[in-house]
Amino acid sequence: MILGTQYYRAPFPESRYWDDDFRRIKDSGLTAVQLWVVWAWVEPRPGAFEFGDYDRLMELADKHGLQAVLSTIAEIHPYWIHRDAPGSEMIDSAGNKVVSSNRVEVHHGLTPGGCFDHPRVWDRMATFLARTVERYRDAAPLVGWDAWNEIRWNVQADGAVCYCEHTIAKFRAWLDARYGGLAGLNEAWKRRYACWDDVLPGKAPDRPYTDMMAFTHFLTERTNAHARARYDVMKALDSSRPITVHGAFPSATWPGTPDNQVLNRGNDWDFADHLDGVGCSSFPKWQEIDDADFGIRVEMVRSAAREKQVWLSEVQGGRAALAYMMGEAVDPDAQQRWIWNGLACGADAILFWCWRDEVFGRESGGFGIAGADGYAEARIAALQHTGRLLREHAALFDTYKPQPPEVGVLFSPQSYYLNWAAEGSAERAVNALLGYARALVRKSIPFDLVEETHLDNLDAYRILFLPRTLALSDEVGARLAQYVRNGGTLVCESECGAFGPEGIYRYPEDRFTTKLTGLAEVGRRPLPGHLLHGVRSDFDWDIPCVQWITPWQRGDGDVWWDHDDGAVIQRVTVGDGAVVLCGAYLGEAYRQRWSEGFESFVELLVRQSGWTPGIEVVDPVLEPDRFVYARHGASRDRRVLFLFATPGAESVTLHCAPDFFSGDAVTDLISGERFELEADEEDDSVKRIRFTPNRWDMAVLVDEGIEVR
Repeated sequence: MILGTQYYRAPFPESRYWDDDFRRIKDSGLTAVQLWVVWAWVEPRPGAFEFGDYDRLMELADKHGLQAVLSTIAEIHPYWIHRDAPGSEMIDSAGNKVVSSNRVEVHHGLTPGGCFDHPRVWDRMATFLARTVERYRDAAPLVGWDAWNEIRWNVQADGAVCYCEHTIAKFRAWLDARYGGLAGLNEAWKRRYACWDDVLPGKAPDRPYTDMMAFTHFLTERTNAHARARYDVMKALDSSRPITVHGAFPSATWPGTPDNQVLNRGNDWDFADHLDGVGCSSFPKWQEIDDADFGIRVEMVRSAAREKQVWLSEVQGGRAALAYMMGEAVDPDAQQRWIWNGLACGADAILFWCWRDEVFGRESGGFGIAGADGYAEARIAALQHTGRLLREHAALFDTYKPQPPEVGVLFSPQSYYLNWAAEGSAERAVNALLGYARALVRKSIPFDLVEETHLDNLDAYRILFLPRTLALSDEVGARLAQYVRNGGTLVCESECGAFGPEGIYRYPEDRFTTKLTGLAEVGRRPLPGHLLHGVRSDFDWDIPCVQWITPWQRGDGDVWWDHDDGAVIQRVTVGDGAVVLCGAYLGEAYRQRWSEGFESFVELLVRQSGWTPGIEVVDPVLEPDRFVYARHGASRDRRVLFLFATPGAESVTLHCAPDFFSGDAVTDLISGERFELEADEEDDSVKRIRFTPNRWDMAVLVDEGIEVR
């Protein structure tokens, strides 16, 4: 595994620091440095490439036994780009040319620069990528490429882009291919266009959903295609090393803003289809990401990557700085939990941002592992301990694989496009998805995020949750119906599939849920307060909901929550499977406010689908700010169990299946402590482990037989 730190974003740090810094990085237990190769810096004049500083840095990496990851920053354009490519400026939704400027934290080079749909701009970008790979593909320290940092292409555009002639031409060509010509577009969109010149991209939210959803979808596909193009240029010249891209966040967590279209930074699943892996950035202290949410982010990247590489491409190194904001410092306990959380999900690379405190713009004075926030010495000592463990147990972690989940949560980009077209933000859809994901993580139920166009492996899941999935194609609806008839359990929220991909509303009788179950929603009704109350004594939880309820016609199944006009939640059998029809939005409400009832409801549904836990946390009990997250997998024939407890937990008690571990004791890899597996006094079908979390409020428990030094 690559465990490293971002080091060079030209021209910082200054060369006088390099040799000693690389020695300290190696001594800290880290194995790699990441270097930003910035186009504007490397090619200050057309055709004149200056790589001298990177040559020296690669020599020093080799000298100190460090690997190197090179990030090709082709999105920071040289100052000459518009002279070389006249008319390449981006155009905003009001028809204005975008005036580029220096980017706030990169210091040198234009952003957003020229539109990469302009042929000359792309030709220049591709040349830079090719020259960089040609220069360093034979360098001994080189271990991988990050081809596109945080998928940035419209930073500082000061409005929604791009509406230039080149992008609009590509949009029309995309529609032509998608609908099989203008006649097909007219039929699908319910329009009477006379020629392609009449077809315009959506301009702003709260305009016709049809145009806006199509344009946002196109922008996603456009970004996907550009990532593939970068990859193809580089892979043709270096076929032996992994080439990945990473977003500022997992794509399913990006709601967009009125001036920044949802999912305009692409789709992680498509990246992984074509590239060697995918990653994301995470700044937990800055962005207030706790263990559960960090676990969600890693699971999302792993889900998208599937069998490809998983990179945590930027993890917060030191205290965040944003102008005069002073963020919470990164303590060594949190730092180590992020590393081991990534390992639990099978991360292939973990790269911190960054080694030294930044010096440019609003990020000045922040983010350094060795930075001046008072924790540098402790962080480095913790890294040394982890680095030693990873070296000594390399064979264990080299073959470790996380347990494949049997639970899925659907990610529906079409629903995000609809939500953004309606409100200028897909925050409702994002929060609905994160609500279910968070409940699953807090209950230590492994899950996959399942993207709606990647359903080939759908039958591997016992249950699939559809949070606020308002827009679905007929093809996806048919695949979900087949999944249920084959034995799966589907959990739908209110108005599931009420819109098609063209943003046109379907009446209840036309939705796939009605065709599948024979039951329809009877219409929107005001919320009866903010809690749903169970109507059965064995389901006595109160569950928060938001927005409205849409009761269902009652069928022959079990009604769990009721209303005068129909069943709010009921479970009906279809074929060999079942559908849970929920006429409310529960995931979004839970995301806003913790609910024990919602967590219990989610766990009940998962267990009813046939899932059984190999490991279960029985103490401490769940509270709003207290839980233990367990994630496990195997390394050859040995079980590895990662546990992350709320800081300050005095002890943790687990129940596990008798054959979960192979022996009668386990060892915490980090502390070296040994813990017995005991017979449970009340349930002889499980074994019990009681242990005290180590100094980082976590544990990595392995079968006996692993030597711990």
